[in-house]
Amino acid sequence: MSDEKHEMELDPGAAIVRGFMYRALEIMARDLQERAAEADGALDGDAVAASLAGMKDPKSPVMGAICRAAWQECESLFESEARKEDRKAPFERLMVWPFAHLLPAGGNRDGGEETISRRIIPGYLAAIEDLVGPVVFGRQQERCRQLVQGIRNNRGGAFSWDDVYADTMARVIVDDVLVALAMEFQEFEEQRDWFIGLVNDAMPLPTNGAGGATALDDDGFTAIMRALYDSLARELETEDGDALIAAKYNRSVVDRVLAFLEALDEIDDD
Repeated sequence: MSDEKHEMELDPGAAIVRGFMYRALEIMARDLQERAAEADGALDGDAVAASLAGMKDPKSPVMGAICRAAWQECESLFESEARKEDRKAPFERLMVWPFAHLLPAGGNRDGGEETISRRIIPGYLAAIEDLVGPVVFGRQQERCRQLVQGIRNNRGGAFSWDDVYADTMARVIVDDVLVALAMEFQEFEEQRDWFIGLVNDAMPLPTNGAGGATALDDDGFTAIMRALYDSLARELETEDGDALIAAKYNRSVVDRVLAFLEALDEIDDD
């Protein structure tokens, strides 16, 4: 049986799973190469076992993001492009909302010169969850579901995501996550590089011969973070806003958020 015939026997769903298996194999191969380089080219059974254990670690953010991305690709396959808005994960939409203008229009998955690829989203969400922790992440997911359900109950068939974005609670939910995120960025450059690496490792492979996924770089990271923190930063610029946020979280938290924003500003000064 020819390889071409074998390729044709895989249905689109199986082809998606195969693509993500290839991605996982590429990550393990790179890990093995790095281990060999650190051991002057030697690679024993213990090193292979350690690499495999790292791939199988249920807490691995990279493997978690790869699985999430594969699932999303399979969902996209079996749901029409015009699937109803309320079938999309509400919290994930809310965490992308502040920088949605940076993504390509019309549902295109890959970005051009002025946009960031939509393929960064699975890794972006995995990085956020890994940094703020599953408790905070899960709590905000539940708050968002309650917000969306309440608006849906009030609006009925007239529901739209603009109603959600316009609700004050939407901004509160996002800001709570951003505050928790800033608290974890103690070593800015090191954690920025980790964040970018996780996003790119988890980026879904292009399907159907589409153009390659655009990797996230330092400029893309900065653009996303500026968009995410824009509202919070503007509030902190006023005395009343600063006082309200300090009263809600405490002064040390405000100082940490300001330090994070200053680190973003320093990137432009370099």
